[in-house]
Amino acid sequence: MQRMFFALGVLLGAVLVATGFVLAAWFIFSRAEAEMHLIPDGYVGPVVIAFDREDGEPKKYENKTRIYGIPPNGVLKTRFPKNDGTNHVWKFYYIKADGAKRELPYFLDLRDVPAGNKDAIAIYSLGSMSAPSNRGASDRNLFTYVVGKVSDSKSLIDRQHNIDFSDL
Repeated sequence: MQRMFFALGVLLGAVLVATGFVLAAWFIFSRAEAEMHLIPDGYVGPVVIAFDREDGEPKKYENKTRIYGIPPNGVLKTRFPKNDGTNHVWKFYYIKADGAKRELPYFLDLRDVPAGNKDAIAIYSLGSMSAPSNRGASDRNLFTYVVGKVSDSKSLIDRQHNIDFSDL
């Protein structure tokens, strides 16, 4: 009887250790890097970030945070790989020519936008995707979102959906 309890104890201990490793891998080792998106002041429309591009902007960090400088056309090609992982931390800013920043809120669900904020500029319609390339290379990893008034979301999301991602 003692051997059976010992065997069950060893088995339970092994399961707990394995569970600990799985949880550590999930919550610690697979965290996405924090991101800061610097959007030209006044830009309205869809933004697309194309990852793993040899012709892309060099990787840039500030305090262990990825910096994405979005160009005036809204399409950033970067050498960064796709930011896989859990617990994404995103910060979005309008940036003026003098470097002054104004943080923009983002909404994963437009139903979460407070009623009085429908005409304020925000970030929404965030999504990661993979698209085939017209260049014969492997699929492109992309991240996209919309910058604009929530009251204009229908037309801006339509513009986002009409982008030919295979050209990026």
